[in-house]
Amino acid sequence: MAERRSPDLDALERRLTGPKRIALFGHRAVGKTTLLAMFYREASAGQIPGIRLAAVGARGAEYLADKIARIEAGEPPAGTLTETDLELRLYRGPAKIDLIVKDYQGEHVSLGSDASILEFFADCDAVLLCLDSVGSGEPAERRRRQQEVEHLLERYIGASDDTMVGRPIALLLTKYDRVLAAGGPSPDRAEEVVESRFGMTRHALASHAPRSAVFAVSSYGVNAPSDGSPPEHLEPMGLEGPLLWLVEQVEATDRELLEWIWDLAPRDASRIARCVKAYARRYPNSSKLIEYRRRLRQLRRRGVARGLARGVAAIVALVAGLAVYDAAGFHLALAFERGGHPAPEVARRWDRFLAWHPTQPLFWPDESRKARGRRDEARVASARLRAEVGTAEPEQLRSELAELKEAAPEKLPDIREAESTLRRREAEARWQEIRAESLLPSKPPEDRLAMIQEFLREDPDTPFADQAIELAELIRKEIDDRLERRDREVVDAWLVDARLPDPDYLDLIERARTFLEARPDSPRAKEVRGLIDDWLDRLDRRDYERAVAFEEAAPRQGFEEQIRRYREYLRAHAEGGSYIEQAKAAIARIEGRRDDYLYRQAFDHWATHPRDLAEVARRLRDYLASNPEGRHARPAREFLGRWDEITKPGDYRVTLVRGAVDPGVSKTFSGGGPDLGVVLWVGGVKHGPTPVIPNSTEPVWNYTFPRPVRWTYGDDVVIQLVDHDYSDSTVATLRSGDDPLALRVLNGTVRPSRTRGLVTLEFESDFELPRLPRPRASEGGARTAAD
Repeated sequence: MAERRSPDLDALERRLTGPKRIALFGHRAVGKTTLLAMFYREASAGQIPGIRLAAVGARGAEYLADKIARIEAGEPPAGTLTETDLELRLYRGPAKIDLIVKDYQGEHVSLGSDASILEFFADCDAVLLCLDSVGSGEPAERRRRQQEVEHLLERYIGASDDTMVGRPIALLLTKYDRVLAAGGPSPDRAEEVVESRFGMTRHALASHAPRSAVFAVSSYGVNAPSDGSPPEHLEPMGLEGPLLWLVEQVEATDRELLEWIWDLAPRDASRIARCVKAYARRYPNSSKLIEYRRRLRQLRRRGVARGLARGVAAIVALVAGLAVYDAAGFHLALAFERGGHPAPEVARRWDRFLAWHPTQPLFWPDESRKARGRRDEARVASARLRAEVGTAEPEQLRSELAELKEAAPEKLPDIREAESTLRRREAEARWQEIRAESLLPSKPPEDRLAMIQEFLREDPDTPFADQAIELAELIRKEIDDRLERRDREVVDAWLVDARLPDPDYLDLIERARTFLEARPDSPRAKEVRGLIDDWLDRLDRRDYERAVAFEEAAPRQGFEEQIRRYREYLRAHAEGGSYIEQAKAAIARIEGRRDDYLYRQAFDHWATHPRDLAEVARRLRDYLASNPEGRHARPAREFLGRWDEITKPGDYRVTLVRGAVDPGVSKTFSGGGPDLGVVLWVGGVKHGPTPVIPNSTEPVWNYTFPRPVRWTYGDDVVIQLVDHDYSDSTVATLRSGDDPLALRVLNGTVRPSRTRGLVTLEFESDFELPRLPRPRASEGGARTAAD
């Protein structure tokens, strides 16, 4: 290649392996955008043999699709206003080339412009110069367009070491269909048009761009209208030439770049391998690829051989240097020891020597053994010295001495002497520390005493044992004095609490017992035990008196609460209570009162509300629940048994005995008395009529209804007295109404209310109501006395 000015290998590698930057140069209205869109349209659709062009980025694809759509719709593309990056991929057979092309506003390449597109052109890999084949008819305008091309070429020449442009340049004569329409030369004679119209450009390319070419192209074809609008049928012309030329020139440029990199860095195998890999990926069927791979293998083999040779030389030099280094180090360490330095410094010097000279045993084995022996001697001397002056950590020094026992057994007497000195210094330091802490008044005496006891346990043979025991006795006396003061304060606080109104004796007793568990040998222990006994007596008496006071405050109610309080007393004072018997007697007394009270409640309700037997039964059940063995348990159970019987369906025998009727309430057409009979309805079931007693106002029936009367609790009873004299007529009717025990009217004398006592009937039956015996007066008197 032409450019040989201080090349940057990284830049050359990026240029070879990266996408190719293609400069599409042309002024305004030259047809750059239309030509770029038609390149993509034809090459992507397979209209150019052997070539395929694809849009890589979505942005570029949308941009080109929009331009093609306008062209196919018969509208010329609008002028480009902004720079647009287009990422394309050009295929020719197996070759695959990534391209970057920029579409831009034509004014940006005018003379005097400093637009950013010029920077892109300066770093491009190939140039497509677009000139309007017809252009302006004025020579000045054509000269100005050629000067713009000349300005670009001068930039390339200025960046090279010689007068060559250094990159392939193709001159595209756009809109060549107009040249043909005007009778101009055919496309293969396009150079004639260049000679006649663009002589300045032709001369510049011939002088400075040896890799240049001229192509006649038309985006619309020979049938394009003269007004510049797209025709209905697009027949582009000459598009295959520039694309095929571009593929060939790009491949040739890549080969030159690869050769240049090979010349500049002939031993950089990794860089050349990357470049060859990129070339192979881009041109997999290139004829040069086999040669490049063969050269790369040779380069790698030569690199391995050179590396081995350098490695062997380095190893020899290293071995010799290490031997000299180890010998010099040994003599320097020996000179340092003989210089009269302290043992710790000598030991550290020998340690550093052995650490920095691990290869000495390989080159100088005798000197290595001497170095280790002198190191051990210095370490033993250093340990003995540090143990004596107390400048070393005990654990670290003890660990070093243990290691020295194994490393230098011949120094065992000196090691044991150092260990003895270390133990003595540790015991002295430990005692001084414990003695100082035990004299601190801010530290609890228990902790100080524990420290001294632990010190004696760990080292019973310590020379400071007498001092430790004496100090421990002083601390024990201090602890005893303090505990005695605290005991006195605690007991005095209890006595204050005990003098308060209604003191909490249980809490006081618990605190006192806890005190005795913790301090059984306290001087106040006897006093505390006496206080416990006194508080137990006071608590016993107070609990009993509270139960008695509650009983006396409400003797006829709250029986359960009264009993509960006495039972709480019994539970709390089951052992040692002074009022156990009195509490038990009180419970028996209260239970007797409760027995009478609950039975009296049921009996009084039965006496005042004889119909409300359900409530009487409920109260008796409550009575039995509280007093299952009470004095009235038997009559209560009998009542409830009878109550359970009458609340179930039953059959009863009923007898009508006699009756009495005032003569004024009956009819006597025959001049005699009434002819009377009786009919019953029980639960809606009719019984009777009875036999008729003729001509009598005081009939006597003594008639038992032949069919038993079935009655259930709640069934009503209707009694009808009928006069059968001459014609049947009702004399009187008795209805039980809402009486749930209506059957009881059939066991006694019945007086219908509406007859005002002028009619009476007398019945007998085996139905009996439950009854309660009246509480005996002696029971009430006994209860009152007990209360």
